[in-house]
Amino acid sequence: MISVRNRELEIVNSWSLPGPRVTHLDEVLVRAGFNTARDDSQGDHYLWLLVKQATSDDLAARIVLQRILPPLLAIARRRGRIVEGGIDTAIADVLPSAWGVIRKYPWHRRSNKVAANLVRDSEYYAFVHGNRSKRYKVIPIDPLVLSESLVAPQDEFDEEINLDKLIALALAQGINPKHIAILRAVASGENASAIATRYGVAERTARAWRAKAISELRVRTRCAV
Repeated sequence: MISVRNRELEIVNSWSLPGPRVTHLDEVLVRAGFNTARDDSQGDHYLWLLVKQATSDDLAARIVLQRILPPLLAIARRRGRIVEGGIDTAIADVLPSAWGVIRKYPWHRRSNKVAANLVRDSEYYAFVHGNRSKRYKVIPIDPLVLSESLVAPQDEFDEEINLDKLIALALAQGINPKHIAILRAVASGENASAIATRYGVAERTARAWRAKAISELRVRTRCAV
């Protein structure tokens, strides 16, 4: 299990982050503000240090992505109401967007409210920036819902969710094991083209795999309810 593998723990401890030596990657998430008070300034600073590391370190970026996964899923649920393709397409859009935001975050000038900044930027680049190329359903929208979609999230989400827990739950519920690798690829920011190259299949096939994997994750974990 990656959370307790010696190699990953050695890498994390080499970053000289505040606090005692890390013995489980969940400790890093908690120290970075996962499931803590919203005004956790220490957690915010710890997350800032992680994001700084994430600009050049895949493992740090993956940890940061897990830290903000709950609000990203909340965005996907909300955006899924208007994006053609629903929640599946919204998840497929927001996760790669978040990965890019994490890797390019301007840590040198945005050192406060890091989680909120990451989430807001991820939504912007996934659904607002360049959205002329995206197709949306034309359906009646409650004005309150519409206004909420234009405001940065305030971390009102279920903090108990993270990618490993979602996948573990999905496995317990009978998800196709072949979909797990696809889900992890999507979570790490790989698009359909990258997945197709990895498995030596057509991009259309990779898109179909991705859609099925995300759809089954949603059904098995009920994360979009």
